[in-house]
Amino acid sequence: MSGLTTFLQTELLTLSSEARRKHPDIKEAAERLGVILRSFKERPGHSLSNELSKSEDALRPFVLACETKQIKLVTIAIGCIQKLISYHAIPETSVRGVLRTLTDISVHGVDIQLKILQTVLPLLTNYKTVHDDVLAEALLICFRLQDSKIVVVNNTAAATLRQLVIHVFDKVSEEDKQNLKVTDTMHTIRLSDDTSLSLHPCAKDAYYLFQDLCLLTNNESPAYLRLSRLSNTFGLELIESVLTNHFALFREHQELCSLLRERVCPMIIKTFSEKHEFPQTVRLTRVVYILIKQFSQLLVTECEVFLSMFVKILEPENPLWQRVLAMEIFRGVCGNPRLLRDIFDWYDAAESSSTHIFHDMITAFGRLATERPQLLGATQGGRDSIDFGQSNASYPTSGNLITTTNSDGTHACLSSVGSTIRIQCIDQLDKADPPPIPETYIFYLALLCLNSIADGLAGFTLPRFSSSPSSPEVSKKAVDKDIQLVTEMANAAWPGLLAAMSFFVTADLDQDLFQSTLRSYQNFTNVCGILGLVVPRDAFLTNLCKNAIPSLPAISSKSANATSYSELTVQQQQIIAGISLNEKNLYCLRILLNIAMFLGSVLDTSWYLVLETLQQADFLLLNRPFPKGGANPNPNPANLAPPTLRRTTTNTSTSSVASSGPSTLSQVVDADNVAIIATTLNRLFENSVQFDDTTFLAFVTALCQLSADYSGTSFGVGKHEQSSRAKLFNEKSFVVDKLHTVTLLNVKRLLDSAGKFECWDMVISHFIATVNYANTPNAIRTQVCDTISDIVMAAMDYILQHQLDEAATQRLLAALEQCICGQQGTTFDQVQKMALETLHNMLQTSGHSFTSGWDLIFDMLCSVTKAAPSPSLVHTPLLPSEDDSDLGLVLSSPSLDHENEPTSLASTIVPSSGSSAKMTAYASGLIKVAFASLQLICTDFLSLLSPDCLRRCISTLGAFSSQREDLNISLTAVGLLWNLSDFLQTKRMAMLDSAADDQPVDKAKLTLGRSLVDDDPESPQVLNLLWMLLLQQLSLVCVDGRPEVRNGAIQTLFRTILMNGNVLGTHQWQTCLWQILFPLLDAIKQTSLAASLAPNNDTTAAANPLVLHHSRDTADKQWDETKVLVLNGIANIFRDFLPALQALPQFDEAWQSLLAYLEDSCLRSNQEVALAAVKSLQNMVTSDAQDDPSSLLTPDRQRALWHMCWQAWQRMGLAMVDHDDTNHSPANVMTQDTLTAFTQVFLALYKVIQTEFSLADVQQLLLILRNLLMYTSSPQYRLDIDHLSPLQEAVLKVVHQLDLSVDGMPPLVLMDLCEYMTLAFVTQSKLSTTPPASVTFIALNKRCSALIASLFKDHAQQLALYTNGVFERVLMSYGVAMKLKYDCPASFKHGDDKTPLWKLASKGFLEIVCVGLEAMDQFDRDIPDDRFLGVWRTLVDIFEGNLLSTSSPPSHLSIEELDVDEGFDISMLSMIQNDLVLYLGQPRVPMEVIQKLVHVIRQSSRLYFVDDQDAHHHRDNPLVHSNSGQSSAPGRSEDLLGTTGTIVPVMKESFAYAAFGMLFQLCSAEKSDHAEARKRIAQGTIPVLLERCEMILRNYTTDEPLLGRCPFPRYLMG
Repeated sequence: MSGLTTFLQTELLTLSSEARRKHPDIKEAAERLGVILRSFKERPGHSLSNELSKSEDALRPFVLACETKQIKLVTIAIGCIQKLISYHAIPETSVRGVLRTLTDISVHGVDIQLKILQTVLPLLTNYKTVHDDVLAEALLICFRLQDSKIVVVNNTAAATLRQLVIHVFDKVSEEDKQNLKVTDTMHTIRLSDDTSLSLHPCAKDAYYLFQDLCLLTNNESPAYLRLSRLSNTFGLELIESVLTNHFALFREHQELCSLLRERVCPMIIKTFSEKHEFPQTVRLTRVVYILIKQFSQLLVTECEVFLSMFVKILEPENPLWQRVLAMEIFRGVCGNPRLLRDIFDWYDAAESSSTHIFHDMITAFGRLATERPQLLGATQGGRDSIDFGQSNASYPTSGNLITTTNSDGTHACLSSVGSTIRIQCIDQLDKADPPPIPETYIFYLALLCLNSIADGLAGFTLPRFSSSPSSPEVSKKAVDKDIQLVTEMANAAWPGLLAAMSFFVTADLDQDLFQSTLRSYQNFTNVCGILGLVVPRDAFLTNLCKNAIPSLPAISSKSANATSYSELTVQQQQIIAGISLNEKNLYCLRILLNIAMFLGSVLDTSWYLVLETLQQADFLLLNRPFPKGGANPNPNPANLAPPTLRRTTTNTSTSSVASSGPSTLSQVVDADNVAIIATTLNRLFENSVQFDDTTFLAFVTALCQLSADYSGTSFGVGKHEQSSRAKLFNEKSFVVDKLHTVTLLNVKRLLDSAGKFECWDMVISHFIATVNYANTPNAIRTQVCDTISDIVMAAMDYILQHQLDEAATQRLLAALEQCICGQQGTTFDQVQKMALETLHNMLQTSGHSFTSGWDLIFDMLCSVTKAAPSPSLVHTPLLPSEDDSDLGLVLSSPSLDHENEPTSLASTIVPSSGSSAKMTAYASGLIKVAFASLQLICTDFLSLLSPDCLRRCISTLGAFSSQREDLNISLTAVGLLWNLSDFLQTKRMAMLDSAADDQPVDKAKLTLGRSLVDDDPESPQVLNLLWMLLLQQLSLVCVDGRPEVRNGAIQTLFRTILMNGNVLGTHQWQTCLWQILFPLLDAIKQTSLAASLAPNNDTTAAANPLVLHHSRDTADKQWDETKVLVLNGIANIFRDFLPALQALPQFDEAWQSLLAYLEDSCLRSNQEVALAAVKSLQNMVTSDAQDDPSSLLTPDRQRALWHMCWQAWQRMGLAMVDHDDTNHSPANVMTQDTLTAFTQVFLALYKVIQTEFSLADVQQLLLILRNLLMYTSSPQYRLDIDHLSPLQEAVLKVVHQLDLSVDGMPPLVLMDLCEYMTLAFVTQSKLSTTPPASVTFIALNKRCSALIASLFKDHAQQLALYTNGVFERVLMSYGVAMKLKYDCPASFKHGDDKTPLWKLASKGFLEIVCVGLEAMDQFDRDIPDDRFLGVWRTLVDIFEGNLLSTSSPPSHLSIEELDVDEGFDISMLSMIQNDLVLYLGQPRVPMEVIQKLVHVIRQSSRLYFVDDQDAHHHRDNPLVHSNSGQSSAPGRSEDLLGTTGTIVPVMKESFAYAAFGMLFQLCSAEKSDHAEARKRIAQGTIPVLLERCEMILRNYTTDEPLLGRCPFPRYLMG
């Protein structure tokens, strides 16, 4: 309280100072109060305010000061009084006096009046006991001040009055809370209905105060306030204030409620019946709004009057501000959903009511909205047609676009900014005149009212239903009274709401208003849908769809199906490209999507309308096309994306866009809205999983119907009227895409067998009809193909997960089969490809689960190959059909039963001149895709197939092998037959009890076209039959026109037989040989012959544009490769399984037939085939069966078979010789490789037939070998200088293998080896036709030189060698090279052994000559004289040619090498002197032979020659030439007596001295052994020696005078 004390002390001092002279009583009272205040300071703990409130001493100085009328004193006093009142420091009894004082001083100035108002309010609020006249007096002070002309006083008084009046009613509320008992102090009042009520003091004050306010406002005299008049406006404000703040009191207090009915309502009705200015009308309207809002249940009739009155005010003839006030009231009413329901219930729904306030309100709002459409920018649109025909007329685009801005580019005609006022009219209480009101404000209010109505209905209805309503739920909740009421409200409101809202949607609204309107539109549509109001719902949806999409021009087309944007003309594309969606269109789409999501379960047939709209939205918004000729400057497909979406406020019309250029978009839309639309659109279709079965069926039906309308196909679900909207699509169909999404999400529902697959059949049937419909646009067909594929795969996954029965799987396969086979004979490659790819995917993921349907799968796969063109050379029945039982290939056997013999493989080969005329364009991609499935079956699922399905699999593989579209596939198909064969044999062996089952193969069943359904699947015989059918199929492919295919088939066929031959029995081998292999040989022979005789047999270039190797660039060469494979294959079979085959009944016939075929192939085929035939023969006879103890092939049996081969070998060898002597083409000559292989064959034969090989056979063999070595027609020869050629090596190996221990064998062999040795020096007369790079036989000469020496030494003691002239022939063979000496061919080219041929021959000669002469000496007279003399003459001839050789050494030889050669010659002289002389002196040797050898030695002793060309002196010497057996070198003289010519010394001086010395040794008696022989030699040598010495001496004596003092040359001294 220190603040109060201080304040009072300060003010009292001031008051005392001002009143000390003129007003001593005031001073005295002030001093007394000061003493009191000081005394309280000395007594702490006491409340100052409580003490002061016990007496009037504290109030007295201030009351006295007010009575002075002095402004200064009054101001101080009033402030202190206010302070004391605020601290409750005056007694309750002094309140009346304070009010009286305040009344007295209220005449003073503004400050005093304001302080009075500030004092009254705390006075009444702090002192609760103020009632009746005291309260009336306090209010009277304020009312009087409120009449002041001073504004501040007036306003302050008005505010104070409001607070005081509210305070009065606040006290009533507090009084009610106290639950006071009825006492005598209560006041009793009587109401107009004679009802008496007892009121507590506060309630009495409130009652009389509110009553007087009503009376004063109605210009009547008050009963409580002593006030003569009250401003109507202020009275209404006070009434409104009370009703606003304490409407609950009026509902609870009957007396107050009666005042409303008896005073307020009549006053309002009376006032409205009169014309009033704006202020009073505004306040009156506010009161009415409160009554309607808070007391409508109490004042039902009165509110009906009020509402009807407001509806009437909305008529156009009333002033705008009155209509605006009424609309503002309606805005509040419509914003109260509960009030709206009550209004409808009381007035529209009640049968007793004559008015329909709710309906009238909506009607009035609609009329009001459409009063001035031009002001709101509302437009009306239409559709224009774009014809496909050529026309010069321009085509304007639709004008039904919802614009966002005004035509002047400023702002929208109706917006929350430009169409509103800052303070609404009903709140502008300070205005005496109506404020400026925008023209569109009233329309803005009407729009808000309509939105509020729709939102109110939705706010009440929608929360009572789930987010996804359903018809059963609606029917269940329809029994609720409130729901029934709302249903009636919606049914009554929808026509007016639709008309008004559709108008506003087309008006020029700003974004916020437009979005708000559409949200309300959405709410009401949802209400209609959820309440089962089909007609209103569809009407709202239709209008919304119309406004969501700009009107597309109607495209006139010859077909009823959709038109691809790319098919339009440039002009049409530019027009359509100019149509775009603005923000409002997008928001309409968002609303449509929201409605569809919420009402999805009850839309039923209305789905078509929604989906059609979404389809066009997708075309214009999410799949924006570019026109031809400029919309997209970059033709890169990567740039074909929708244009950038952004916000715009441009109001450019679409027609202006079309005229300005197609590259300009008239409106660019909001990217955020686009993203929301795309997301919501996806959610809409994702939510289909929540639909019940009925709803889902309706939804899918609508999708299929819309898809059918776009593709042009028929859809047989009821009678449907197609939409008039333009049917356009860009790259893909929206509805197909969404059907794809929906079906994948609802696979479980589609495969529900309980529903008899109704949805599945409908969707898949529609899709299949679409893809097989001829007029379906290609883009849609492609999209539907992808959709079918995804659906089938998803369904298959579901079947696997839930293990459904076979019926579901059969439906999937049936769907694919219809896609592949088409409808009514019409198929499309892309459809077939899709189905095949899908089938492949199914097999990959689910093939292991298939228990049926394989026959359908093989039908699908086979159907792809039926359109493939036939090969140029094929056997007629490539693919046997199921119905052709005679089409199988059963080959004839060698049996005698040939009556009903089926057509053999060879007989089915027919040449074709080219491709079929009916061959059409065929998609090779189908073959590739289909084959992938077949490949998967053959690798993973063979164990699941029945025998008949395996047969179908074999047939299908054969069909793919024979197709000509993809070579790789044909090759792979052949390989898969191998896999199938392995599977069959493995399964067959697993069933057998023994190693093999030898059951005969029924020829009647050996037909690919015969069904095996009735056969036992577990029988080994069935598997055996299947294996034979597989071989049969492979044999058919073995004669394919393409070399790669037939070669692969041949390899697979023989590999299959080789791998499984061990488990085959006799009957199976019999069938395999005579019905598969030998017919195959004949077929290939005939087919290749037909190919070579064809007019244009060079099919390779046409079939394969790639560059081929020259060895395979013609058809003949390619067939040669095929023949090689067949020969190798069949030879391998006979080699590996000879023990099993030789037991066959007709094996000898088969063996002879095969040998004949090999012989024919070798002699009458090209080089490659001939080589293969020889190698095949070699392969056959290299069998190891004789080394196998368990083999069934006995040695005698083998020798018999091998003897057949030897006979064939002889025939072939002799034929080759004849072949070489006759004219032949280059292609048919024998190559060295062939000859080599042929030679090697004998090695294998000889091992077996050696014991039976006679000398006659050896002679025949050696003849053939010699002719093979001398074969001159081979196209190429290997270099045989350093190494033997393969043929020479083989021949020598054969010779080496011969058994030389047999009498007569060595002479034959040595004679042939001598022949081989001399081939290197044989003249080329016989080989004149040989190519330059021919055989040289040099390496053979070197090899034979050593071989002959070795063999001769081993068999030198055989007389036949000498009697038959073999020794003489051997010497002659060595002598050839020895006589040629340096003229021999080079003995090396790259090898390390550089020994010349003459040296090698000399070495061999030296090795055998003594051995042979010794043997001749031993045999003596057993050798005929002619053979004996022949040997010596040969020897002397060899010595003469070797020692006196006229060949000059090569220039590259060094002196050291020449010295070595000279030493070699000296060694030859030594051999003659030491070894040969003993045998030469025998009596059987003629003297002329000895003399000839001596003359050879004499000639060898010459040291020099004289060049005749330079001779200046020549004297004839009769001794010269007379005794010489040899002629000198050309141009040289010898033994001249005296000459000045050029002396040419011999190169071998040491050799000459050795020879000269040998003459003396031959005459010497130094050695005493073999005296007679030596004497005989000396007799022949001495004359020659003497003549040689004489010549030396004569030349010396003759040359001495000529030389004079010059010294003699060294060689002359010799």
